[in-house]
Amino acid sequence: MAHPNLDAAPAIRVSDISLSYPAHAGGKEFEAVEGVSFEVGRGEVMALLGESGSGKSTIARFLAGRALDAGEKSSRMKLTGGAATVLDVPMRRLGRRSRSRLTAYVGHLAQDAGATLTPELNVGDILFEPIAERSRDFDREALGELVAEMMDIVALPLAKLQEYPYELSKGQRQRVAVMRSLMLNPPVLVADEPTLGVDANNRPRIVELLRWYRERTSATMLLISHDIGMLEALVQDVLVMQQGRLVGHGDINEIFRTADHGYVQKLAQALRATAYDEIAEE
Repeated sequence: MAHPNLDAAPAIRVSDISLSYPAHAGGKEFEAVEGVSFEVGRGEVMALLGESGSGKSTIARFLAGRALDAGEKSSRMKLTGGAATVLDVPMRRLGRRSRSRLTAYVGHLAQDAGATLTPELNVGDILFEPIAERSRDFDREALGELVAEMMDIVALPLAKLQEYPYELSKGQRQRVAVMRSLMLNPPVLVADEPTLGVDANNRPRIVELLRWYRERTSATMLLISHDIGMLEALVQDVLVMQQGRLVGHGDINEIFRTADHGYVQKLAQALRATAYDEIAEE
């Protein structure tokens, strides 16, 4: 059983992977990702971009060790080709114990994670939950100081720790979800649309939280985001997906400026055009 190697370089290695979802309702197996290869060096921040349905979230869930997390069997993906390692742990036929060990070191923010916070727990317990699930013996005081610092960065008053998800706005729930994904101090973070549903005024606070976390831990990050402010503040390298395939890879400034692939150019223009036009309830 492979143990996560925190010094693995690269932290993420993907070689010609294909990922599929099972057939349902009489249809065929659906191949969501086909023949994708890339590496994320230790301590690097890479962005995965592409239109809806391009395979970004599938790759993110798979590399975070959450391929089987979906309740519906039809949503459970499988590796149908190629190989991948995260912290030197092979992702093919990842057993239950290996998966549990890996997910302690790989933080995962699922898309719209703010909508799936445990409704019966208040914010304080939601934040402590990932740690309490793995250990009964932890320094509550030190963690409390850490949480207070994070709450300050994302501009949430400490009184919110006593509130329940239904008492928070969509943007506040998302900020709590981002903080929760960092509670185990993961050396690798896979985050799918961290600023989703957060209004333009508060999106930079999430960027600031991720920057603060990275400065503190030198974590490796794989980010999916259409938030141009986040991309320009945090990311060096960009991968562009279209219909399950990789169609662009390069330095963020280069790929947006000199993209020779028409789709990549369109995507860059769309990102700039919609940078802050979302109206999100705060």
